[in-house]
Amino acid sequence: MFNVRRFLIMSSSHSAFARLHTGVQKQLWQMKWQELRALQVEAINAVFDHQQPILVSAATAAGKTEAAFLPVLSQMAAAPQTGVQALYIGPLRALINDQFMRVGELCSHLHIPVHHWHGDVSATAKRNLIKRPAGVLLITPESLESLFVNRSTALRALFAHLEFVVIDELHVFLGTERGRQLESLLHRLQPFCQNPPRRIGLSATLGEDEITTGAVRRLLAVGAEGALCHIEDQAQKPLGYRVHTYLKEAPEESEVEVADLIIERRIAADVARHYSGKTSLVFANRRGDVEQYADLCRPLMPNDVTVHHGSLSREIREETEELLKDKSKPRPVTAFCSSTLELGIDLGDVEAVGQIGTPPSVASLKQRLGRSGRGEGQQRVMRVYLEEEKPGESVSVFERLHLDLVQTIAVTQLMLEGWVEPPRDARFDFSTLTQQIISVISQTGGIRADRLYGTLCSGGAFSDIEMPLFARLLRCLGSQQNDVIEQTPTGELILGLKGEKLRQSRDFYAVFLTPREYSLLHQGRLLGTLPLTMGIEPEEHLLFAGRRWQVVSIDSERYQIHVAPAKGRKRPAFSGEGVRVHTSVRQKMREVLQGEATYTYLDEAGQQLLQQARREAARVNLFEQPVLPLGNNKSALLLWAGHTINQTTALLLKCAGAELERNFWTGGIAVVAKHGPERLQELAQQAALLEVEAESLLIDFPMIGERKYDWLLNEELIKEMFARDELDVAGAQAALSVFNH
Repeated sequence: MFNVRRFLIMSSSHSAFARLHTGVQKQLWQMKWQELRALQVEAINAVFDHQQPILVSAATAAGKTEAAFLPVLSQMAAAPQTGVQALYIGPLRALINDQFMRVGELCSHLHIPVHHWHGDVSATAKRNLIKRPAGVLLITPESLESLFVNRSTALRALFAHLEFVVIDELHVFLGTERGRQLESLLHRLQPFCQNPPRRIGLSATLGEDEITTGAVRRLLAVGAEGALCHIEDQAQKPLGYRVHTYLKEAPEESEVEVADLIIERRIAADVARHYSGKTSLVFANRRGDVEQYADLCRPLMPNDVTVHHGSLSREIREETEELLKDKSKPRPVTAFCSSTLELGIDLGDVEAVGQIGTPPSVASLKQRLGRSGRGEGQQRVMRVYLEEEKPGESVSVFERLHLDLVQTIAVTQLMLEGWVEPPRDARFDFSTLTQQIISVISQTGGIRADRLYGTLCSGGAFSDIEMPLFARLLRCLGSQQNDVIEQTPTGELILGLKGEKLRQSRDFYAVFLTPREYSLLHQGRLLGTLPLTMGIEPEEHLLFAGRRWQVVSIDSERYQIHVAPAKGRKRPAFSGEGVRVHTSVRQKMREVLQGEATYTYLDEAGQQLLQQARREAARVNLFEQPVLPLGNNKSALLLWAGHTINQTTALLLKCAGAELERNFWTGGIAVVAKHGPERLQELAQQAALLEVEAESLLIDFPMIGERKYDWLLNEELIKEMFARDELDVAGAQAALSVFNH
């Protein structure tokens, strides 16, 4: 039968192909491309037909890079200019290296040089770009920052004729310090360009709420009234998805470790059975689990078993990436990994994906699932492995709701519905603003405060920060205690002694915090790093980099731990692995518990636990009363809300006189207080009607800055930053308003 849709796609493919430069056409023929994908056809026509910023949304390995660069390189080849004409910005060095090869291949028959710039690129290659700037430059935000600080005199020659800025993995930058840094850097780049370069964003996990948010529009330079051309891959691959649930008895305190290993061994046996003979990725939310399950599965699988997470050395991570990509490998590979392999590094043919523990977010689930089934006609395959404790008679009602299972269902359903979390938009990030202040002063050698405000705030990335607030930050940084900046008699701001020291530090260009850690070494080879808080002792055993080690010695002065291979093992402890859950996920959890729907992707154990959780919810009237009595003069305020609303509600309740439990967020769905139900309801009514500013809720709140340069801020600035970015008084009071009806 004649396929009309395929004929139309092929016809449009030929039409779009004809618009490409002959050198690009020749390379595609040599690469044996049969046709362009629909996504690439749309992108080619969009680049040629108008000047709007473009957002290309598609799953991993859908051809987003080619969608952007086929038309970009064609336009560059047709009208070559001196200087860099296309700037590609990626979040990882490994991704930069990967794309350097891909873009270089597309340029095989074009006279367009391709450069990359990061800490591992040779000084000779960098000097050559500065001497003869041309073509495409692939770079990380941190290396772009270093150009402003160390090569400021070369910026105009480099970027005068810049036409395109391609931002890869756009979703990774949204709502983060790096995203705000990148937004600021791109704004600071404008004066060096003869014309504003056109921006193209590439992303795999953006929902409609994200696309319309300010964070996306600002990064892609979409003006207040400007239009954004959104190109989305409509191709839907078959999905194979299963949730496996494991019920463990609540052990005696002395038997906790043994009981945990029993369940872990059961999960490991199933992982080994499901992924043996397949090249696969198995994700875990905690790096300790990555190491634990790699060790448990290695003797059970015929595959090569390896690991990949952020605490490993770059060399070991790259070894795993190369092993996955190697098409000539004699055996399939299973890589146990953290979020470090969510990003779009080309890993070759990944046949299936696993997830140990509740998926941390809808975006993460979608990204991880998209790692599998990249080939034509292949389906995406994922299995999720969950531990649930069998509740005893004395446990809390919340433990009988099996909230990990319910959250997994909620995240899965939202993904299937096409919803993804909108990014947090931290508009009052004084830490990143401090770093940008130091950078601009270093770039210019000195600048007046009003010009600095114009560069960074009034027309830049920190436009929500008013001039009086900016002046307060400058006075704080210029205080005698800080001496980050100082003012000359003629009014220019220059760097003080501490500012110079910060600017010269090796980690200045990264705006995110990198805590001090031990380096883990075997015979001089760096394996990775461990947090100082782990409390390692000589002769202890350790799992790391997928192997078993024993600590030989600890050099406390150099922060080094020397290890040797061993047979013993101990699960390593890492820090900083908490996850924020969005209110929409909590609301979907309520819907799952309150409903009667069945979910075919649950195994039998999961189906039974869901029914038990629903019966328990009905028994305690979970949905008919906003306050749940817990006994012992305690009760829970049911919010079904995310982190920000929970946090603000707790502060409002304290302001109204409530005494909360130390760990008052029970399962993320309730706030627990040391009051009976009637008293807690009265306090909730009062909290809903309080007329308070967010800052006033923090009077007795211990403030500890979490971002990199928060230690330079005074308590007033930290509280103001926290109140504006981390609290939502209106949202919390709206959630509490049910008590006044």
